[in-house]
Amino acid sequence: MAQYPPPGPPPPPASGGGTRPGVVTAAGVLLIVVGALSILGGILVLSLSGISGIFTLIAIVILAVGALELYAGIQVLALKERGRIIGIVLASIGAVLNLIQIAKAPGTSVISIGIDVFIIWALTQNAQYFTA
Repeated sequence: MAQYPPPGPPPPPASGGGTRPGVVTAAGVLLIVVGALSILGGILVLSLSGISGIFTLIAIVILAVGALELYAGIQVLALKERGRIIGIVLASIGAVLNLIQIAKAPGTSVISIGIDVFIIWALTQNAQYFTA
C-alpha cells in the first residue's frame, strides 16, 4: 500500500474570477442588506430633520455609509478587491461602534457585532478569490 499525502484545499481559480465561495457570497449579501437598511434608516432620520439641524447631518452620514456598504456588497459579489477592502473597513468600524453601544442595546449590538465579525472573517480568509 502506497501512502498518499492528504488532499489540501482546492486551489484558487487561475484568473481569480472563477467560482465564488459560499461565505464570500454570504458576506456580500449581508453587506447589501445592511447597506439597504442603513439607507432606509437614513431616510427615516432625514424625515425627522425638521426638528433639528443635527438630524440632517446625521442623516447624510447614515445615507453615505449605507451607500458605501451597498457598493461594497456589489463589488464583493463581483470578486473585486476594492469591495473586499471597503467591506472589511466598514465592518471593522461597525463592530467598534456596536461594541461601544453594547450597554445601551445589548441584543442588537451583539447580533451586529457577530455579523461584522463574520464579514471580516469571510473577506480576510478568502482574499485569493478577489481580483484588482
